[in-house]
Amino acid sequence: MTVTFYGGITRYTNSDKTYTPKAHTTLRGLLEELGEYYGEQFVSFVNGNEACVILINGQGIMMSGGLDSTLETGDRIEILPFVDAG
Repeated sequence: MTVTFYGGITRYTNSDKTYTPKAHTTLRGLLEELGEYYGEQFVSFVNGNEACVILINGQGIMMSGGLDSTLETGDRIEILPFVDAG
């Protein structure tokens, strides 16, 4: 499993563009691990009011169960800052 970060979110990930997590069974567990690794600013940004879009294998997480989405070893998780085109 790999996590890829895009855009301005890398300012909260110490400029890391990818992260290889420990095995997790849910997206919620993965986000907790990322929060422990990257710190409170990362958590605040990701948990902010619609601040990020999270994809699992190219699909929005609402298509697979939200934060309770089950993750598999080969999954690709992408975290992108939300962009307001309005």
